[in-house]
Amino acid sequence: MSKGVAIAAKSTELVELSSADREAVQLQIERLLSSSHFRNSRRYTDLLRYVVEQTIEGHADTLKERTLGIEVFGREPSFDTSGDSIVRVAAAEVRKRIALYYQEEGHERELRIDLPSGSYVARFRRPAKAPAAVIPAPDVAAPVQTDQTTIATPTRANRSRRTKLAFAAATLLLIVIAAVITVQRRSGAGLNRFWGPVIGSSAPVLICVGTVEPPHISSDFRNRFTVQMADNVNGAAESPVPDPDFQVWPAVSWSDAVELTRITEMLTRRNKSFMLRSSENVTLADLRNGPVILLGVLENSWTLRLVSKLRFRPRMDFASQKMWIEDSQHPERRDWSAPWGAAYSESHDDYSLVTRTVDPLSGQVSIVIGGLGLHASRAAGEFVTNPDYMNSLSSSLRDPNRNVQIVLKINVIKGEAGPPQIIGTYYW
Repeated sequence: MSKGVAIAAKSTELVELSSADREAVQLQIERLLSSSHFRNSRRYTDLLRYVVEQTIEGHADTLKERTLGIEVFGREPSFDTSGDSIVRVAAAEVRKRIALYYQEEGHERELRIDLPSGSYVARFRRPAKAPAAVIPAPDVAAPVQTDQTTIATPTRANRSRRTKLAFAAATLLLIVIAAVITVQRRSGAGLNRFWGPVIGSSAPVLICVGTVEPPHISSDFRNRFTVQMADNVNGAAESPVPDPDFQVWPAVSWSDAVELTRITEMLTRRNKSFMLRSSENVTLADLRNGPVILLGVLENSWTLRLVSKLRFRPRMDFASQKMWIEDSQHPERRDWSAPWGAAYSESHDDYSLVTRTVDPLSGQVSIVIGGLGLHASRAAGEFVTNPDYMNSLSSSLRDPNRNVQIVLKINVIKGEAGPPQIIGTYYW
């Protein structure tokens, strides 16, 4: 009889979430919500996304039926939970859809997100490790009795066993080679999926770059934060098209220039033709001719017009001299903020905004790349041109018609910027 050993490992529940765990959960929730079980249902998507976000943010104690009814389903604070079962019914359906998702082939090795029965707090578990292969121990052949002049010859069973082992080894080698080739082909999958709608267009790409006031015109640039500037940023959604007088400055910032270099280099490698224009010289007719890349957030009036109507958008406050990325679903929060006019030598957090959407005004795919401060703009350009960063979003970008917004955080220590970190994503 042949003998074998198999090892199975159970999945491990994540109790205290590290930054890596939080990122893994955020990626997994996007993967889960983009599946066929959730993407066509706003109600169940909103509920699951909310409980997951509140859980990883440490607000599990607020996840009560009444709170969910108010925050997710728009019920009045006085609604009767005993007579209105919308939260309980929706939670039961979410649990069923989660179970269906993880029952499908290919999801068993993914991080597990659950909504336990009787609770509205999400639970996260690392995927179980694949069980070790069962390797049969070879049978020991009975010794062959020979005399001094006879040489023992392999039996038919031994020859058959050796043939099978050789075939198994060859098959394993082919599988390894195929896996290596697949990994190599997919190394840029996230990058290709994000840029696919732009690269695949037959029309040239219009790169619209925001302009800033050159230092030699204004030596006190850091003190030029005015009420009018804040009003222009915060009220950008009110005007159908940008005001031509909003920006008349002819210079491009150093950070946007670095960003522009990365983008044009990437487009050139893919043999994609493009045109460069400053935001002050672009018209609506130009935007309707093909895909558009909008570089810069606060300094690009076309960017402000577009993203001010989306979930993640820039905001400025004259009184506090701060700027931030606002989540329109939680406008009271200002976690993603940076000081106005921070110098390269200072230490602070900076934030970038990356958006890919079809502009309802032009009808064309538009990609927004930029940041609040100097470091964030450079980091945004690095993020959207680096396969290692974009691969983390690969599975969520399978549908080229899907819109996406990404918020990035950049830690700045004494003027040195760390790598961009994904802290917010939204797909629709």
